[in-house]
Amino acid sequence: SGLAINDRLKRIYVVDSANHRIRVYALDGAPLFQFGVRGGGDGELNFPTNVAVDRRNGNICIVDTANFRVQIFDSEGRFLRKFGTIGDSPGSFSRPKGVGVDSEGNIYVVDAAFSNIQIFDESGRLLLFFGQLGRKDPGQFILPAGIFVDEQDRIIVADQLNRRVQVFQYLSETWKAEHPEEYKKHLPPGL
Repeated sequence: SGLAINDRLKRIYVVDSANHRIRVYALDGAPLFQFGVRGGGDGELNFPTNVAVDRRNGNICIVDTANFRVQIFDSEGRFLRKFGTIGDSPGSFSRPKGVGVDSEGNIYVVDAAFSNIQIFDESGRLLLFFGQLGRKDPGQFILPAGIFVDEQDRIIVADQLNRRVQVFQYLSETWKAEHPEEYKKHLPPGL
């Protein structure tokens, strides 16, 4: 149901939801290894849906959808840590579907039930969230699912039932340094 590429290691990570595992291939399609079994323990998966690679260190972030959490593994599939729980308040999940990682290691999780994107630091601490249920305005979603954060920290979200893709910009320190005039447009008046 999802895939991510590790450019440095020349690997493709593919989410095999029905078999509760991640399959890893070389870029030419040759199978390398797989990891994950069904369950709720550390390193176990229950209908995972999406995966993202942290470009800084090669760690793999997996949306473990039916366990209502995100699990983080190293590039070889060894469990590192997890965060998240089922709930209806900020920082918890109801229907987590997509995951992305920006250049500073922040982890973005799309929750289809909340119609939003929650942003966590590397340790799983909630930083903020954006989005709400709606059809017309930017930042309004109906059943968002996929997300990708590109090399320029653009946040690209598949807004399924609105039949559109929305693009946002994370104002990372690198981005601010490279785009000072554009950054000034995002500051409150008087600053």
